[in-house]
Formats: sequence, structure tokens, C-alpha cells
Amino acid sequence: MSLIEEISQHYNISLDLAKVLVEKGVRNLDLAEATFNPILENLQPPSTLPNLIPAVERILKAVGKGESIVIFGHEDADGITSTAIMVKTLRVLGSNPSHYIPSKKNEAYGLTKSAIDYIKEKYNPTLLITVDSCTSCFEGVEYCKEQGIDVIVTDHHEIKETLPDTLVINPKIGGDSFPYLAGCGVAFKVAWELLSLKFGWDLSRIRDEMPDLFIFAAIGTLADRVPLFCENRILYEEGKKAFEWYRMNFVKAFEEIRRQNGYSNERPTMEELIPIISSGKSVNGENSGVHLLLSEDVASAEELLKPLWEASTNWQLKAQAYLEKAKSLIKVVRDYIAIDLKDAEPQYIGYVASQLKDAFNVPVIVMGRREDGIVVAEVRAPYGFNSLDMLNYLSDLFIDYGGHKPASGFSMYERDIPELFEQLESYFKLHPFENVELFYDLSYDKVDGNLLEELNRLGNVGVEIRVLFNSIKIGELREALRKYTIVDPENLLDLYHGDTRVKALLITSPNGFKVDKLILA
Repeated sequence: MSLIEEISQHYNISLDLAKVLVEKGVRNLDLAEATFNPILENLQPPSTLPNLIPAVERILKAVGKGESIVIFGHEDADGITSTAIMVKTLRVLGSNPSHYIPSKKNEAYGLTKSAIDYIKEKYNPTLLITVDSCTSCFEGVEYCKEQGIDVIVTDHHEIKETLPDTLVINPKIGGDSFPYLAGCGVAFKVAWELLSLKFGWDLSRIRDEMPDLFIFAAIGTLADRVPLFCENRILYEEGKKAFEWYRMNFVKAFEEIRRQNGYSNERPTMEELIPIISSGKSVNGENSGVHLLLSEDVASAEELLKPLWEASTNWQLKAQAYLEKAKSLIKVVRDYIAIDLKDAEPQYIGYVASQLKDAFNVPVIVMGRREDGIVVAEVRAPYGFNSLDMLNYLSDLFIDYGGHKPASGFSMYERDIPELFEQLESYFKLHPFENVELFYDLSYDKVDGNLLEELNRLGNVGVEIRVLFNSIKIGELREALRKYTIVDPENLLDLYHGDTRVKALLITSPNGFKVDKLILA
């Protein structure tokens, strides 16, 4: 019996839906159980990640010998929370690790020679642990070895053809963990195994002793927009519970500063904290967001938070200005949009690319500049387009590149921009992107009550499934959906008479069925 058949039979869902789950990363029955019952006990053990056990053994050896350890992160909310998870855990184990997060504004991504030289001179580590980064840092890993530094890579980004010659912990390699963990989810599993081997703690004990690890994992998972089901759902729900009862110092400081700025006294949500954490910038590798998360008292948290609050406010204003500038540069929208904002700083271009992708529903490339003049770009792609395939085609032009299918990035020299535009034209001639409004996972010609029940069940546990109903009467669809919660902000279901035939795209979610698109059949 195939895995699809087993899932269908065991959880009483159609073969179609079981197939969609497998395609979305449910690669064994344990992950199916974690999907349908997202409770703490169903979080897959750390050993399901390849290379994790020998990596943890090396870390514990370093802790026991008092070796200098550096955590090497990435300057976004996922990377910052991942760094905080590792630093906090190693401190509890008795180590005193340092951290280094490259600045997007003036440093290249990953383990560069200059970053390693700085780390070597300042910290003289014998072990460097990356979080949320470095799956493709081949040269950096080799240079670390030459400097006498062992490297353990923990990451979740897509893998190229080979891996660095070191221990790499990444769910994309294989194993039995959910392949779409965020970087903080991978870091959490490393922390879990470290605490288990050192103290004998199970997950319940870790939750009681170190609830902040769950909170960090939940915030990073939310921020990185990974699929919020299966193991990610468990981390999110457990972090949300911990956030409700455990008042961290930086949250208390956030409440106080928000009150001082005339906002309500309501407790913030984790979502509200993401822009503040993301505003943490690195100076010589030291990141203020990491220090904020790990602050040991409210006073120091407030001191760290005030400039981050201001930076977050300024970021939103500047990001909006860059977005308006980008829109003014768009003359014609074809298969894609590629814009060079020239003076835009790297921390803004991802936002601009995301907004343009949502507005025009085509792949978007937005370029800016680091302080050293290197061109950096963010790519955002609509559902159904693999941005990494495009970057692989263009890779000869890049200094480096990587990321995920819907969201990726690259760096390059300015002199190669004209060639980039030419190559983009060639790529989209070979691989034309059909600007199809109705990308879907499943398609049906009639509304079936059992199908809706199964879809609703999966939506309740966070599985996002795009279902297209072809040429159906809108009245029949309205009637079939009456028993469910409907999210229809544009009132699309009320646009036409009941006998009107339409194509309707519904998306499942914990909040109900979202009516995403509706067009005349």
C-alpha cells in the first residue's frame, strides 16, 4: 500500500487530498499524525533530521571543554530568533557563546572571508554553528577549516547539487522531519536534543523550564511564512500558549513603550513583535534584535527597544516610499517585473518585491545596493512559479544566490545588469509565465459535501489547499458553503444571480474557506 493510500485510509480522506498532503511535505505517517493532531507529543524527534545527532555530540564536547563557540545567523526575524534559541540553550548548558549576524546593509550573505577573519580575531572560536543560513557556503566552510574552526550548518533553505563538506542539518536533505521547517524550527530541534542529552529533559520539561524557546520558534516560524501546518503548527500553537502565560522582559518593555506612545494597554500579539525584531540591525556582527530577545531585565530591554521602535516606524515609511517609486517605474507588465531601485538599501527591497508580486501576480525582481556598491536583489514569485529555477538559469551572472521557490535572492556586480535583463528576456521566452489567476491544487466540476467536509477539516489544522470549482452555479456553491465559516471580504459570492455559472477558487484556512477568486465561466 502506498503512503497516499495509507493516509487516505487511516484518516478517512479522499485519495486526492492525501496526494496533496504528500506533495506538501507529509512524507510519512508520523507527519500525517502531526498534521491531523498538531499536539506537542507529535513533534518529530530531533533524530529525524540527518546529521543532527553527531552535530549535537560535537556541540556538547565543545561545551564540556570550554571551547569558544560562535553562532552565525541571518539578519531577519527567523535568523534572529534562531540565533537567540541557540545562544540561550548554550548558556543554560554552561557555555558563553558569541554571535555574529552579517549586516544586509554592508556585508555579503553567508560565511564570507572577511566575516570569518573578524570572528577569528575577536573570538578565536573552535566551533561555529550557523542558523538559518549557509547550506551553500562551500568556500566559507573550507576557509573556516583552514583557520582551525569546525563548522556545523543548521539551515532550511533549498539545496543546490552538493553540500559543504561538514555536518549540515537541513530538513530539505531528507529524513523524517517536516521538510518546510523554518530556520528557527531546525535550531529548536538542535536545542531540544542538547537539553535532552545534557539534562534528560523531555519537551514538556523544556516548555516549563525554557518557554522562551517555544516563543522564539513560534515568532520565527510566523515571520518566515513557512506552511503553518504539521510540525510548524505544533511549534506555533505551543509558542502561542507559552506567550500567553510567560511574560518575557522584552514583551514587558514593548508594552511600556507602546503605552508611552499613546497606544492601548492591550497585550501585544506575536505578530506585532515581528517588525520590532526584524528592525534589529547588526554592527560588527552584534545584533540588537538578539540582545533584545535575550535581555535579562526590563530596564535593559527598554533601552534596546526604544531605537528599534523608532527604526521600525521609519522603516515602514521608507519602505512605502520605495514601493511608490517602484510602481512609478513600471510601464508595462508582461511575464515578469524587474526593477533596479539603485539607491534602495537591502532591507527594503524584499517588501517592495512582495507588494508588487501581490499587486500584479507575476514574478518580481527588485534590485538595490549594499554600501560597497554590490547589487543585491530579492525575488518574489506567485503561486506556481519556481524562482530558483530562474536563478539557476541566470547563475553565471551572480556572486551568490539562493532561497526558496517563492522567495529568493541574489547578489551581482553592477556591470552585469544589462546582461541580466537580456538573460531574463531569454528565460521567459523559453519558459513563458502564464499569468493565470486560478492556480490551484485540486479542480472539481461539482460541489461535493464530503469533499468540503474533508477540506474544512484540513483547513482547521492549517493546511492551505487551493481548490478550483469549474463552471458551477454560484447558488449551488453558496448553499454548499452555508454550514461553514466563509471569508469573503469582497462579497464575491453575492455578485451574481444564483443560476450564474462561475469558476471559483477557494483556499482552506483555520479561519474558514477564503473566496480568493471568482470569474464568470
